[in-house]
Amino acid sequence: MTRAGSRAAPCRVSLAAAALALLALPAAAQKRRLTIPDLTAEPPLAGKTVAGISWLPDGRTFAYLLRRGEGVAAFTELWLEEAATGRKTLVVTSGEASVPPAEGVEVAPGARKDSPPRRLALDDHGWAPDGRSFVVPADGELWVYRLAGGRLERITDAPGAEEHPAFSPDGRFVSFVRGNDLYLLDVASRGEKRLTRDGSATVFNGKLDWVYEEELAGRNGRAYQWSPDGTRIAYLRLDDAAVGRYPITDYLRLPAVVEWQLYPKAGAPNPVPTLRVVSREGRELGAEALAADGYIVPGFSWTPDSRAVSYRTLNREQNREEVRLFSPGAGSRVLLTENDPYWVNALDAPRFLPDGRFLWRSERSGWAHLYVGTTAGGPLRQITRGEWMVDRVVGVDAGTGLVYFTATEEGVRRRPIYRVGLDGKGFTKLTPGGGTHTAELSPDGRALLVTRSSVAEPPVVSLVGSDGRPLRVVSRPENRLAEFALASTEEVTIPADDGTRLEGRLVKPPDFDPGKRYPVLVYVYGGPHSQVVRDAWGATSLLDHYLAGRGYLVWSVDNRGSWGRGHAWESAVYRAMGRRELSDQLAGVRYLRSLPYVDAARIGIWGWSYGGYMTLYAMTNAPDVWKCGVAGAPVTHWKYYDTIYTERYMRTPQTNPAGYEDSAPLTRAKDLRAPLLLIHGTADDNVHLQNTLAFVDALTKAGTAHELQLIPGQKHGMRGPTATNFRNAAIARFFEENL
Repeated sequence: MTRAGSRAAPCRVSLAAAALALLALPAAAQKRRLTIPDLTAEPPLAGKTVAGISWLPDGRTFAYLLRRGEGVAAFTELWLEEAATGRKTLVVTSGEASVPPAEGVEVAPGARKDSPPRRLALDDHGWAPDGRSFVVPADGELWVYRLAGGRLERITDAPGAEEHPAFSPDGRFVSFVRGNDLYLLDVASRGEKRLTRDGSATVFNGKLDWVYEEELAGRNGRAYQWSPDGTRIAYLRLDDAAVGRYPITDYLRLPAVVEWQLYPKAGAPNPVPTLRVVSREGRELGAEALAADGYIVPGFSWTPDSRAVSYRTLNREQNREEVRLFSPGAGSRVLLTENDPYWVNALDAPRFLPDGRFLWRSERSGWAHLYVGTTAGGPLRQITRGEWMVDRVVGVDAGTGLVYFTATEEGVRRRPIYRVGLDGKGFTKLTPGGGTHTAELSPDGRALLVTRSSVAEPPVVSLVGSDGRPLRVVSRPENRLAEFALASTEEVTIPADDGTRLEGRLVKPPDFDPGKRYPVLVYVYGGPHSQVVRDAWGATSLLDHYLAGRGYLVWSVDNRGSWGRGHAWESAVYRAMGRRELSDQLAGVRYLRSLPYVDAARIGIWGWSYGGYMTLYAMTNAPDVWKCGVAGAPVTHWKYYDTIYTERYMRTPQTNPAGYEDSAPLTRAKDLRAPLLLIHGTADDNVHLQNTLAFVDALTKAGTAHELQLIPGQKHGMRGPTATNFRNAAIARFFEENL
């Protein structure tokens, strides 16, 4: 094989001979090789999967979104489908762009090209309880789309954008946040009522600030919940007056513009949270504040009789969680507590059932399992058990007393769907075969909308009976993957330095030849609450396929500290991030060096976010192992990261100064020996550019050469194909030159 950049001797081959030679090649060699633009192609090579799947309240119909087009011409369609018949209806598109419906598909009135050319934010739509209309933001206002007649009606008309809209349980009102205050609107009369009046740049009512949304709410910014009878709203108030501000500068404008972000760095003052309850008439019904520094976890749940709302608190150390039941006018009481010597992962709010019981997911046994308690108090009863975890509760059918969930019972790489009775009986796996599943349970408990994928199969959505019986395929997107020579992914299990089993994966080139010696790219994330080695589409990314196609082996191993293998596995990083993770990553390198087809002198490493941190930690704490590395958006010292995430694992810099220094790549920047490429978006509001600039400063003072690639205007993840392609090309170019 001729190396890139060198010149091969010219040769001439007849067309017939060339054709015969092509036929003699393996099938993979006859397919196209991926290019950088292919990784962000539109439509995607893996096809367009439906998104936003949700059941309508009647349980007979479900909705989903389908995205079409690309760039400025991209738009989204909202579809309805009858579960029993498969009959589809195109309801509305997000803008004036439209496409002809498929043959035999009915189109609701208003979905044609003469619809109002509004840019509907369909990702944020919310259905009315009767399923006959939905509320959706558009043009900075709120609109209601009525299925009957296909009418789109504007229901707000005031300065300021409305956020986080939701129908009341009786469908008479729509609640929303404007200017960090909570409002209520009567849908029939259009009359507005302002429920809070102190919202400001530093006070958030019913809406989360950055750190709460990022670290405690799964990036869902809504922070209020209606009572089931529709008479009250529980909401979170956050006072960020004491929170530090960080400047994010837009250098491309003239003059440059600075946006000040409220962002509490580790050890600094936090937002002050309060739970409040307000009537729909605007009357304050009570409030609960914390007695000491800590957090109120977003996600409230009301009892079915609407008399009480539960909320969860965490102390600042996050090693004690209380679930409290607040009754307006009567105060609160502790329903249950969770304690842990390391930290408590705040998982789900309790799910209250009509008979006074509630479902709770807890790691108190060392593994995330399901428990049942009662609002009257008393001990919890465990209904799932074993050295595996319940990953996500899909739904609860109170009528049959069955709980549906995904779990790692089959193995940490996979997520089948299971069900069990609230009495702990009838534990059953519903989805055979491997892969990763997610699901939505119908309101009547009769069916599941299941999305399944594997490392080799893009997502497919199917309708499945509640007993696991397949009914039909809802969406199997056409893909173009067969046109390309893709890599193969091999599942590997290796021993750590203490004999512990580690789960790894090895991605091999399409034309892999065991007689050759290959360079290796170690792709790492390594941080808590994340798992790289999974049997799911995208676990081996198209970038992995591209790099393997250029002659690399791509290796990953899930070190201690990662998700899926119990709390003891994750808490191994406590107060000393980087050290245990690196030890397990080096065990992976030892395995690689044992393979006859690995060139042990050419092992590179790269990662993004926590993976960028791990890349720098590895390259400065084991500098002789790596030929080169790429660190994207890395944390370089945990003092630069936010309170909630960092202190959960490291405590504060004031109480663990040695741990912060020992875990920081910045502390050992002078020990870097291998070529390094740093990549960072200048508008990153998650891992601030401060991290990379501090590391560059340390390298400069040490006289250490390095490469730096800033991407103007980009946040923590690349937005759009242009920036993504540029980043991917920079990574590929760097490894081509240095590995």
